[in-house]
Amino acid sequence: MTVLLTRRQFAGALALSAGGALSGLACPAIIRPALAKPAEGLEILGAPNGSTIVLLRLLQSGALDAAAPGASFRLWRDTDELRAAIVSGRTSLFTTPTHVPANLANRGLPLKLFAILSMGHLFVVSGDESIKSFKDLAGKELVGFFKNDMPDLVFRSIAKGYGMDPDKDMTITYVRTPMEAAQMLASGRATTAILSEPPATASIMMAKKEGRTLYRSISLQEDWKKQHNGLGLPMAGIAIHERLLDENPELIAAMRAGLPGARDWVMANKAEAGQLAEAKMDVKAHMFANALDHFNVVAEGAASLKPGLVAFYETLLAFQPDALAGKLPPDSFYLNM
Repeated sequence: MTVLLTRRQFAGALALSAGGALSGLACPAIIRPALAKPAEGLEILGAPNGSTIVLLRLLQSGALDAAAPGASFRLWRDTDELRAAIVSGRTSLFTTPTHVPANLANRGLPLKLFAILSMGHLFVVSGDESIKSFKDLAGKELVGFFKNDMPDLVFRSIAKGYGMDPDKDMTITYVRTPMEAAQMLASGRATTAILSEPPATASIMMAKKEGRTLYRSISLQEDWKKQHNGLGLPMAGIAIHERLLDENPELIAAMRAGLPGARDWVMANKAEAGQLAEAKMDVKAHMFANALDHFNVVAEGAASLKPGLVAFYETLLAFQPDALAGKLPPDSFYLNM
């Protein structure tokens, strides 16, 4: 489980075409309240990442019942599936890595970034006690995942910021998924790995059962902040279709009112949050609960975090322009919560 997309999934996003045109009215400010209606039968899609638990809790709590009666939840696994749900109108609300809706908006789909749920959950985990800072990776062998995708690009950007070349100053072997890297690390087949959460926590827990000690050696989001004037790494959030703003303002209001409390409940009730994640997100409850402190879960409006999002997007554009369809999203892409 991870907020990050494979290269195949990236390709799916890049192939996405515009759809779901927004209908407009001449005097929306006057007639919008009369047209407002509950979003009945809304299917909420969740990316298989830890921060999705905040929206899941909001739904479970009943806070959306009046504005979206009969709303359901399911995970989306790749961007082809997400595209079909958006274009068909089955969903107008989903959690997502933050680069995905930016890419789709730049390709014509009427999407907005509503809120940020995670300020980064990438770590270097190692059995080597000598690794305490990024520069300690010089000359080391690492396992990485999703080459040339978001986690790899973040790592490479940080390396560049420290004057290092990850293709020359260290040796990175790539595997398909972060869980595969975590299993290699836990079994002793690798010493150091770049991992997302919850695989980072899983590797540490699995190794402990085998009598081995692994260390959470480097927080990539902390190094990112050092290199970006204190700006965080806004990796995952909630995106919406524009039609919700016009047709379902009550749902938008319910999310604005309820998300901070849902986030606080998750962090105050980790065991229960883990049980909810196991029921709805295909992850072990105890592992999820142990990983929660490392998800950097927040509930903040996208517009308030725009400087950090722009810095993040600019990094992706520098390394992989197609990740955002070659440009930054417009200012109107970022919503207040």
